[in-house]
Amino acid sequence: MSFFNRNNYFFQVVKLLLLGCFFVFVYDKSFKENYFNYDSIPYVASAYMLSGNSLEESHTYAWNLLQEKSHPNVFKDLCCGSSYKKSMYENAEAFGSHLPSYRTKSLYILLIRSSSDLLSIDEFQALKIISFASVILIALMASQLLFRESLLFYLCIFPLLFLMQIIPLGRLLTPDGLIGFLMLLAGISMLKGRIKFGYIVLLLSVLVRQTNIIIYALFLLFEVKRKNYRAFSIFLALGLIVYWLNSVTFESIGYWKTYYSSLISMPDTFIGFNPSFDISILLSTLLGKLNWMLGNSELNRLISLMILAILVSLINLKNVKEIDLDDALVPVFFSAGAVITYILIPFPDFRIYAGYLLASIFTLILGIAKRNKAD
Repeated sequence: MSFFNRNNYFFQVVKLLLLGCFFVFVYDKSFKENYFNYDSIPYVASAYMLSGNSLEESHTYAWNLLQEKSHPNVFKDLCCGSSYKKSMYENAEAFGSHLPSYRTKSLYILLIRSSSDLLSIDEFQALKIISFASVILIALMASQLLFRESLLFYLCIFPLLFLMQIIPLGRLLTPDGLIGFLMLLAGISMLKGRIKFGYIVLLLSVLVRQTNIIIYALFLLFEVKRKNYRAFSIFLALGLIVYWLNSVTFESIGYWKTYYSSLISMPDTFIGFNPSFDISILLSTLLGKLNWMLGNSELNRLISLMILAILVSLINLKNVKEIDLDDALVPVFFSAGAVITYILIPFPDFRIYAGYLLASIFTLILGIAKRNKAD
């Protein structure tokens, strides 16, 4: 096996060539292709509003830009494929009533606006660049950290990235690729002992999707473990303040309206939409979605990966030495965060949890590589 030694220069060249081929493939299958999804429209409108434009102007701008850039059949589906979409297209007030669900992703919206202005491109192109750049950065981080390992260890990167749906993440005009990058960056920071920096990255991720507060809170358990209750209280308070300010500033519609509209029934407008909370709906929906997804040949992969990630990370935690305990907890927190998030809002969509699972599996591998190097 010495032939596969990490210091073999031939295999270092092979690693670089593999990475280059991977980038070309991802570019061809994601960035090169034109793809539009409904969520990109309110993201474009939200970013346009940051330039001081009114709701009506932003509504008109986003839909007109979509019509200009997309195929007529795609536009027809996105504007009129359901009563909800038709309402969002025809009624600026109805469109604005759901816009807080997107504007609360304030850091993502700001990044769209900044990229568009800096590169002199439209907002759809900015969304495309953010998604593609995020998955490239994910691959670069994983490659850089495992480059000095054996070729066999390094080769794990690519099947794992494909398993984590790296192509859809690079193509979708949503924040999921960016979340994957932030999660992996935070995890790597934790493994390198830069705990506070990891907290900051996770806190920033709350401004990309508010449910990331769960992951942030889980990682603060490091301070409880170290009996550093003062730091725990300070960081927890900071997280809650950021979450609250973001929610209030952008008028978040809240957990239950998001849950009900996404999983039970989507209204044509959120004006006056106020479904009553019912714990039985939570339980029945969770069990129903779980049963349906496990029986679906495509969706059961998400459940399987969640369970596998947390079981393997717990097995790893059980078998490490005390000195390596903190490193082993990192993938546990990420996989636990994925499971908790799914229980709270069981979306049948891999991309919602991809960042957590990606960070869990890669930090598990990186932790093992780190221990092997120390032995």
